[in-house]
Amino acid sequence: MPGIPAPSASWPFPELGLQVAMAEAVFEHRISEPGDFAAAGIPMPEDLVEAVPMRRAAHLAGRVCAREALRAAGAGESLVGRDRSGAPVWPAGFRGSITHAGRTAAAAAIRAAACRGIGLDYEIVMTGAAAEEISDLVLRPADRRGIASLAGTSFEEGATLVFSLKESLYKAISPSLGGFTGFEDAELAWIGGGRARLRLVRRLSDALPDGTEMDCVYALSGDLVRTLAVFA
Repeated sequence: MPGIPAPSASWPFPELGLQVAMAEAVFEHRISEPGDFAAAGIPMPEDLVEAVPMRRAAHLAGRVCAREALRAAGAGESLVGRDRSGAPVWPAGFRGSITHAGRTAAAAAIRAAACRGIGLDYEIVMTGAAAEEISDLVLRPADRRGIASLAGTSFEEGATLVFSLKESLYKAISPSLGGFTGFEDAELAWIGGGRARLRLVRRLSDALPDGTEMDCVYALSGDLVRTLAVFA
């Protein structure tokens, strides 16, 4: 389809041991008009009609990636809906996650029987000022120790990485949450070599007791941080 972002199969992480399908695409803000959505077969949400072009383009690219990831995961129905809050609604029997950062969009999909939740997050590496500003909100002592252990990784990259890991974690556990959660509710149990484990430091629901640990994978490439978390 002319102008529509063409997603490609992507797996930038270490092997996870699960059959996760991913797709990634680079998009332009000008690919955001109603005709672009129609050409892609993706409904344009009413609340995006008056949105800035970049927001519409990111939504379109993310949904195109989600469709490709679902098809690769074996889904017959590959359209991702939206609930009243705007959160993605995945076809029955599948779980997934959508993200975008800068002009890159991506999505991951997996059969629901394989895990209780999956979260994918991309972030542009923060500036030094931004990393310092969010550090007290996002980083627990264990997170700071983890960042310090990553040879060749700047504080800005490390802070962005932990931020993204916790965003991925939140996406993975959101269907099982019993209430509000924040960055302070999880910390790094360990990190290195593209793999990490996050540990909950307080009970979030019956399904998420204090001490619950979840496996994550990550990749740093230029100014882009990619993370994925799995709630097994």
